[in-house]
Amino acid sequence: MEIAHKRTRRLPAVAAQFLLGITGLALITFVCFHLDFGVARTGFVFVILIALVSLLGSSTRASVVLSFLAAACLNYFFAPPLFEFRIDAQDDIERIAVFLTTSLVVSVLTSKLKRSENELRQNQSKLQKAQRIAHFGWWERDFTTKHVSLSDEVSRIFGVQPVDLPEWHGRWLDLIHPEDRARAAEAAAAALRPGGPRYDVEYRVVRPDGTPRVIHSQGDVTWDDSGRALRQFGVLHDITELKQTERELRASEARFRTLVDHASDAFFLYNEDATVLDVNRQACESLGYRRDELIGMTAFDYGPDLTPELLLRIRERLRAGKTVTYDGRHLRKDGTVFPVEVRIRPFWHEGQLLAVSLDRDITARKRAEDELRASEERFRTLVQFSFDVYWESDAQHRFTRQEFAEGLADAPAPGSEIGKTRWEVPYLQPDEEGWRKHRETLDAHLPFRDFELARPAPDGGKRYVSVSGLPVFDGAGRFIGYRGVGRHITERKRAEDELRASEERFRTVVHFSFEVYWETDTQHRFTRVEYAPGLVEAPVSGSEIGKRPWELRNFEADAEAWRKHREALNARLPFRDFEVARRTPDGGKRYVSVSGLPVFDESGDFVGYRGAGRDITERKKAEEALRRSEAYLAGAQKLSLSAAFAHNLKENLYWSEGLYRIWGFDPSRGMPSREACFQRVHPDDRDRVRQVVEEAVRQKQDYTIEYRIVLPDGTLKHLRSICHPSYSPAGELVEVVGTALDVTERKRAQEEHERLRQLEADLAHLNRLNVMGELTASLAHEILHPIATARNNARAGMRFLEVSPPNLAEVMEALACVVKDADRAKDIVGRVRDHIKKAPPRMELFDLNVAIDEVLVMVRNAIENHRVAVRTCLMEGEATVSGDRVQLQQVVLNLILNAMEAMSSVEEGARELSISTELSQPNGLLVAISDSGPGIDPEHLDRVFAPFYTTKTSGIGMGLSICRSIIDAHRGRLWAEANRPRGAIFQFTLPAGVEDS
Repeated sequence: MEIAHKRTRRLPAVAAQFLLGITGLALITFVCFHLDFGVARTGFVFVILIALVSLLGSSTRASVVLSFLAAACLNYFFAPPLFEFRIDAQDDIERIAVFLTTSLVVSVLTSKLKRSENELRQNQSKLQKAQRIAHFGWWERDFTTKHVSLSDEVSRIFGVQPVDLPEWHGRWLDLIHPEDRARAAEAAAAALRPGGPRYDVEYRVVRPDGTPRVIHSQGDVTWDDSGRALRQFGVLHDITELKQTERELRASEARFRTLVDHASDAFFLYNEDATVLDVNRQACESLGYRRDELIGMTAFDYGPDLTPELLLRIRERLRAGKTVTYDGRHLRKDGTVFPVEVRIRPFWHEGQLLAVSLDRDITARKRAEDELRASEERFRTLVQFSFDVYWESDAQHRFTRQEFAEGLADAPAPGSEIGKTRWEVPYLQPDEEGWRKHRETLDAHLPFRDFELARPAPDGGKRYVSVSGLPVFDGAGRFIGYRGVGRHITERKRAEDELRASEERFRTVVHFSFEVYWETDTQHRFTRVEYAPGLVEAPVSGSEIGKRPWELRNFEADAEAWRKHREALNARLPFRDFEVARRTPDGGKRYVSVSGLPVFDESGDFVGYRGAGRDITERKKAEEALRRSEAYLAGAQKLSLSAAFAHNLKENLYWSEGLYRIWGFDPSRGMPSREACFQRVHPDDRDRVRQVVEEAVRQKQDYTIEYRIVLPDGTLKHLRSICHPSYSPAGELVEVVGTALDVTERKRAQEEHERLRQLEADLAHLNRLNVMGELTASLAHEILHPIATARNNARAGMRFLEVSPPNLAEVMEALACVVKDADRAKDIVGRVRDHIKKAPPRMELFDLNVAIDEVLVMVRNAIENHRVAVRTCLMEGEATVSGDRVQLQQVVLNLILNAMEAMSSVEEGARELSISTELSQPNGLLVAISDSGPGIDPEHLDRVFAPFYTTKTSGIGMGLSICRSIIDAHRGRLWAEANRPRGAIFQFTLPAGVEDS
């Protein structure tokens, strides 16, 4: 439907073009028939008409049909016999055939030229938009003309206007940061030395407004056959934002690495096969390995409890998105084993399952648990055996009976303490205050309990006894003494001390491992909450007691997380790393990871939960910063059509998201193989790419390569890769890290530039053909004159041969004149052929005065027909210039013809044409062509050089535009001024040529 719509819109335009052509054919046929122009001149007018119709319209077919109609008109109205489609004269057949061929060629070339200009304009617009988006621009230096061209984006990057371009090289160096100026200049100079390095440099620039930017510039030099630099074309990329992103990413990675390396727990990064990909400093210190030794090992190498079956179960839980926690052991490099608590969390990276394992050394915790169990066992033994001594005393508190438990260590000799009071036994050593209070209790006949006494032991230490007693009264209520027991509490004392030390150690471990310890009852209400000393923003002590976790206002978690957590609590299952957010007084958030175990009593009844929590706010921030930096990097690569990768000689190790997009691979299927990538390299580039990579790896140097790839849908892309190989201490290749840049658009821009240059050359050639058509009569006269002279000299020679005897000397002189006239005609034809043939520009040294004289010879007949007086004022000596002789003669010829045509409208006054050459400063020549015509409106002086602008009724407006292009290409300048008292002056300058010594 869209194609049909476009065709429908084109029909009126084609119809208008065809109607305009028919009208013009009819009008020209009528006028030329009555003026008796003949076939040749009428055909020339028809060619001009068809060229104009082709330029104004858009249909080649309409122009072709008009060409055939014009040929029919020539046959019917101008080729005898008239008013019949029959031709008797062979010359008329040739003229009509030449006309039809020329008309078809002009129609096709003109249509193609217009179509190409439209496509070129669209492509240039797209290229400029792409350059603005990607901060890419192009630049070109022509060493022959010393002309510098910059794209608009390059001008924006440097902060300059195109008018700043004169002496650009010095201006460019002034914009470069002083610290980078020498390096950039050296790189530019080195690239211009034969066999030198490729121009590829990064530097900083300071714009005129003071804004700093970071630039990456690259360029290639074109050399001639003698090894001289002709031109240099390059691209320039503003990488300021990319550099800033790289710095932020490196800073983020450094902060994250510092955070991980200073953690008290060991971190391991595993792949699915339990191979170590990365570790932190604590992991290396706890196992006794270096980091490079651990990377590449498997968990089996230092996990004596890990089995393939256990790894399979762990992998299944990780694939289900669950966190795995278990207690195991690690084997150090020196062969020792220590217990660890392992917590493994899964995550997916580029379609690959990875796992982060946090392994905590629980040696201290195990030791504390063992000591606690031993202490509890000793205490149980003391309870089971109740006491170690039974004793009785009288009313004066003297021992009357003592019975020690069997096997009691350090027991006194039997009966050695009978008859003595407790304070009379020398080895019982309480403090004085203790004795005083104890005696007051005894004198008051009160019961006492756990009165502790210390006595020396044979080994020099002390043994402790706890004494309890009850007063005894007789039947009359009189006090008769005490009865009691004593327990040997030395071991209990030691156990209590050890227990206190153990509890202190355990409390220290808890405080340094967790930020909060908590306990709950059967209804999940907090019964105990202890925060680590110095914890920032800890709640008020006791404010959370009696509340459930989900009832705390400053705890936040999503509804689904609370639901799953409550299900685990109601099922009385252990949980680990339940994450909640806690609001802070300043409006921010802190994140806490909570773990807990259910507690059961001796009968197996559930009594609540005990657990701990860790503040993971910094870890959360680090993870978020890492994700953000990765997103920034991916975005920067997407904008700049660049990507990153890493590989070795066997496989790809890393592909960024942008690389999948450039190569057309699906990221969900994982990284493609090296062979799959080579299959997409263009067949003509495949062997070269392999050779460059192998050579660079063998020489252990960085390398840059450009190549093409072909996607499955047939899309062709041009890529540029910059690679850096790294090697092990043994000299073996470890990996190749590099970046890839999609330079397809840059290649297309270069091709479009070349097409534009070719179109300009074709248009200049067409202009020369048009001018030579106008000079046909003049050239015919110039050629016929030496032919007629040669004919007269030949007849004279024949007459000299007829006399008797023949005058051979006169015959020789006549024949010499014939040869001279023939050479003169040959020179004229040769100059015409050189002027109209299509050939590439040829730079040579020649005398500009002689070239101008040759042009005047070609237009001599036209000058006489227009009654123009020509005055030349050429500089003395040779006016040597370096350039293309034919192109510069085309400029002079166009300006002379324009002047004569302008003066043809002058009825009164002299028609004067003046041509002069003189030296100009510095080191140049000035050519001036002035006329006495009506002149040019001052408001239109600058517009006369614009394409398709003309003041002539029969012109197409390309002559002066082509002339300016030719002069610009010769490093000169063409301009127009008003003449006095009337007319116009066209002047151009050219650099003076210098002959090689």
